[in-house]
Amino acid sequence: ESTQEALDELIALLERNEQRKREQAEKGFDGLTYFVYRTLLDAKLGNAEAAAKKIKSAFVAHPNWTVSEAELRELRKQVTFAIAAELDDLDQVAALVAQLFDLLVKAYKLDR
Repeated sequence: ESTQEALDELIALLERNEQRKREQAEKGFDGLTYFVYRTLLDAKLGNAEAAAKKIKSAFVAHPNWTVSEAELRELRKQVTFAIAAELDDLDQVAALVAQLFDLLVKAYKLDR
């Protein structure tokens, strides 16, 4: 029975991944934009799609954010503004920005 449970879990994971790929393709998002979008959506941000697009533009404008402290600061500022445009509570904005960058640092395996 544990083998069947493991197979059921694996099938569920594969189905969720396929759903993610479909949703990403439908929206025309690249991997980073979709990641940001889902993170914002999971945080119940009102207009996650618009904010994700603004954040993607900020990443495009600051491609060296992983190696430049100045670009990282500017990127964080632009991400904060993009989220603050959709969310009034500044504590929630700060927490969401911190969460997003914590996840991105892990994804890019940075030591910050």
